[in-house]
Amino acid sequence: MDLVLSVPDMGCQHCVMKITNALNELGVKNFDVKLEEKKVYINSPSCDVEVILRKLEEIEYPAEIVME
Repeated sequence: MDLVLSVPDMGCQHCVMKITNALNELGVKNFDVKLEEKKVYINSPSCDVEVILRKLEEIEYPAEIVME
């Protein structure tokens, strides 16, 4: 699944680290966190979008799916 998430509250490398750690905890593979775009690109066939969105909400980085 190719998924793009907008994370408007991401503003520094610490944010990138927290988001990266959260995705790693969920076992998400093949993702890229782009600070300058405030987006997360996920290319993982087995990812559960709802679980990812809930996890990001839990760590105070609410995200929304972007169609590109």
